[in-house]
Amino acid sequence: MPEVWDTTTAARLRPDSPVLSYATSRRKAGERIAFTASTLSEISYGLHKATIAGNAAADMQLQWLRAQIAAGLIAILAFDDRAAEIAGALRAHMPTPPATAKTPKRRSKANSRVAWIMDLQSAATAFVHGYDLATADTHHPLIAAKLNTLAPTAPPLLIQAPPRF
Repeated sequence: MPEVWDTTTAARLRPDSPVLSYATSRRKAGERIAFTASTLSEISYGLHKATIAGNAAADMQLQWLRAQIAAGLIAILAFDDRAAEIAGALRAHMPTPPATAKTPKRRSKANSRVAWIMDLQSAATAFVHGYDLATADTHHPLIAAKLNTLAPTAPPLLIQAPPRF
């Protein structure tokens, strides 16, 4: 099954990275890497925040990322009505990150909660589009387990380790 990259994987895609070589080789083989719209939002937020703080390289990175999407290297999976409903159900059952989820010290409690909701949205998006989720986050298997109990007759959301680059 195809995989969609969450932020832990997607944020590593840069012009000078081995991740770009991997993505380019996949494209040549007729496949595209995929991000969820929520993942793109998280990456965009970080790059805009860095640009506002005066990091010109972050603005260049954002422009480069937009160009890769426009060129077809990256497919963006929509957070549609089906994914929204599933994400809402997940949020009702799991309103806050589990205690096992490590919160980066640089993140406020409010930002951690936003990131949690984005993770629920990414999982729901992968699920409705029929993708596995490639992530290094330790809490995504918990989200997948809950999702799979909420929709026991649907194909399960599978969690994969990020590709080796």
